[in-house]
Amino acid sequence: MTSSAEIFPTSSHKDFMRLAMRESRKAIPACLPNPPVGCVLVRSGQVVAVGHTQSPGQHHAEAAALAAYAGPLHDVTAYVTLEPCSFHGRTPSCAQALIRRGISRVVVALKDPDPRNDGLGLNMLSDAGVEVVEGICAAEVDAFLGRYLLR
Repeated sequence: MTSSAEIFPTSSHKDFMRLAMRESRKAIPACLPNPPVGCVLVRSGQVVAVGHTQSPGQHHAEAAALAAYAGPLHDVTAYVTLEPCSFHGRTPSCAQALIRRGISRVVVALKDPDPRNDGLGLNMLSDAGVEVVEGICAAEVDAFLGRYLLR
């Protein structure tokens, strides 16, 4: 995994993460009690798809974005406000879905504190050869998501 300290967080990283944050706001209130997460897929500096958490049992942000983009992901970066889930609950694992589709890089603002995940999604991605970047806009996302992550 790559930490934000190991890369220079370019303005484009921040811009795309802020777009994912705006997308996450669209999830409220339908997603509750799940956290409102946003995902932006970027290819060659262009947004190709966006998604946000749907109602419980429906798509998570990553799955919604993947459903909106049928193209190859070998040169696509996913910007996600919260670590992709590693486990299969009411919906399949988002980390596995990204891996299966061949995503190149996943940039996350925050690691998921849920004990069922808590870094496992990032580890799955990294172990599968996906470049993982953490901490982009972490303080901004935490200020928004913090109250939802306590539930």
